[in-house]
Amino acid sequence: MLNFMQKNKKVLAFASVALLILTLCLSISPSIVSAASAFNQTQASSYNSQSGVQLESSSEGGQNVAFIDNGDYIVFNNVDFGSGANSIDVRVASNNSGGTIEVRLDSLNGTLAGTVAVPATGGWQSWQTKSGSISGATGVHTVYLKFTGGTGNLFNLLWFKFSASAAGSGGNVVGKLYAGYQGWFNAAGDGSPNGGWVHWSKNSSAPSANGNVNFELYPDIREYSKLYQTSLANLGNGSPAKLFSSYDQETVNKHFEWMQTYNIDGAALQRFGADESDTPNNWKSNRDSVAVKVKNAAESYNRKFYIMYDITGMNASNWVQAVKHDWLTNVVNNMHLPSSSAYAKQNGKMVVCIWGIGFTDRPGTAAEAADLIGWFKNQGIYVIGGVPTYWRTGNNDSRSDFMNVYKSLDMISPWSVARFGNIQQADSFKTKQLQPDLAFAQQNGIDYQPVIWPGSAWSNMTGGPRNENPRLHGDFMWRQAYNLKSIGINTGYIAMFDEYDEGTAIAKMAENSSMIPTNQYFLTLDADGVAVSSDFYLRLAGDINRMFKNQIPVTANHPTSHQ
Repeated sequence: MLNFMQKNKKVLAFASVALLILTLCLSISPSIVSAASAFNQTQASSYNSQSGVQLESSSEGGQNVAFIDNGDYIVFNNVDFGSGANSIDVRVASNNSGGTIEVRLDSLNGTLAGTVAVPATGGWQSWQTKSGSISGATGVHTVYLKFTGGTGNLFNLLWFKFSASAAGSGGNVVGKLYAGYQGWFNAAGDGSPNGGWVHWSKNSSAPSANGNVNFELYPDIREYSKLYQTSLANLGNGSPAKLFSSYDQETVNKHFEWMQTYNIDGAALQRFGADESDTPNNWKSNRDSVAVKVKNAAESYNRKFYIMYDITGMNASNWVQAVKHDWLTNVVNNMHLPSSSAYAKQNGKMVVCIWGIGFTDRPGTAAEAADLIGWFKNQGIYVIGGVPTYWRTGNNDSRSDFMNVYKSLDMISPWSVARFGNIQQADSFKTKQLQPDLAFAQQNGIDYQPVIWPGSAWSNMTGGPRNENPRLHGDFMWRQAYNLKSIGINTGYIAMFDEYDEGTAIAKMAENSSMIPTNQYFLTLDADGVAVSSDFYLRLAGDINRMFKNQIPVTANHPTSHQ
C-alpha cells in the first residue's frame, strides 16, 4: 500500500508540474492572448513591434513615439474592433510639416482602413488631437500604423483610440459617395410654371430632330410613371419617344430610389440663380419646387442631400449678398431644407457647397469669396468649395490670389471633368494633381472630395465631337476611383447623376439604338463596342462606394458585370 501511494504521489507531482507548464504556455501563447479593445486609449509606446522609430519622454507623461520618418511604422497585435469602428483619434505633435498616419490591417500594405492628417503643431511636444474616418475594421486584427510624408522627422505620436462614432461626431460626407443632382428638366404639360420644355430642347418647344435637341444621352424611360411626348420619331423598338420631367415628384422619387438601390449615399442638389429679389418668377418657383421634392425623396429613401450653390452666371456686383439672402430667406425660412432629417451634416454641422469660387471664368474676388465662406462658417456650417482643377498651384483655370480662400474651406472638391480623356491620362492626373493635392489638404487640415466622372460629350448641344471622352464600358470611371483608393482616399463626388445634356449621367440611359429615336443621334452605352445594361453605371458607382468602404477588394479592374 505504501509503495502504491508513493507511486501515486510521483504521478500527481508529475501531473502538477505538467499542468503548471501547460498553464504557463497557454498564458503566453499569441494565438489565445485576449484581444485588446480598439476602443480603449492605447499608448503608442506599447507597440508589439516597430520599424525606424524611437521613444522619448512626453510632456504629457509617459513616453511618445518619436523620430518618425516616411515609411516607418508601429504594430499592435490582436486589436478587437468588435462590430466595427468608424473613427480614430490620435494625439500628435510636429515641429515640421507633419504627415499622414495610415491605418493598415494585418500587414504593412494590408487593407487601408483610414488615414489621419497630421499638421504642423508648432513644436515636438505641442500636442493636438486629430481625427480620421475608419471603415472596414471589424473583429480582431493586427494593426499597422504606417507613417508617410516628406523628408526628415515628420511628427510624434503619444496615443490613439478608435471609436464606433463617426469622426467629428458627424460623418454624412467624409467617407461617403455623393452624386451631383441637376433636377432641371421640364416638359410641356408637367404643371411647372416654366410652361414648356427646359434643358431637353434648345427652346421651349418639344425636342425635334436635327436642331432642337439639347441633350446627348437618351434616358431609359421604362420605369417612369409619368412621361411626355416629344416631336422625335419613335424609338428603335417602336415605342413613342417620350421624356420625363424633374418637376414630377414621381421622377425625383425614382431617382432617389435608384440611389438607395444602387448604394449611392446622397445627392448634392445644384442650386442656380440666387438673387436678392423676392419677386417670384416662373424659373425660381420651379427650382424651389424641385428642391422640396428632393427633400421629400431623400427622406423617403433614406438618402442624404446638401445644397450646392453654383455661382456660374451670377451677377458679379452682388453675388455674395444674393447667396446669403437666398440661403436665409428661401432655403432656411421658406423651404426649411436644413431642418430635414435627410439634410447632410459633417462634424455636427450642416453642409453647404459653393461651386465656382476661384475659377477664372466665374464671378467673385478673393475678398468676396472669403466673406461668403466666413459668413457660412460663423453660422456653424461646414463649407465645401467646388474649386478649379489647379487650385493648389493657382494657374490655368484658377485665379492666382485665392490660396487663403481655399485654405479657409472645410473641404476641397476640385473639378476634373474633361481634364483628361483616357486611362493613361487619368493615371498621370493621379500623380501630378491628386497626390500633391491630397498631401496639401491633409497638411492644412482640409477634407478632400475628388470628382469622379464616367465620360462626356455634348455634340447635340454644341456641335462638338461625338463620344468625345469615351466611357470605355466603365473602365475609365473605375480607374479614377481605383487611383483615389490606392492613395488612401475614400470620399468622392460623382459628376453627375442626371446630366444627360453633357453626357456625364450615371442614371439609367439607352443601351443601344433600340432605345433611342430613329431620326436623331444620341450617344448609347454600346458606343465603345461592349453592350452594357442601362443601370450599369449605377451598379458601378455602388461598387466604387463599396471599394471606398473596404467592403470589396481594391482591384485595378472593376468587378461590375456589364449586364
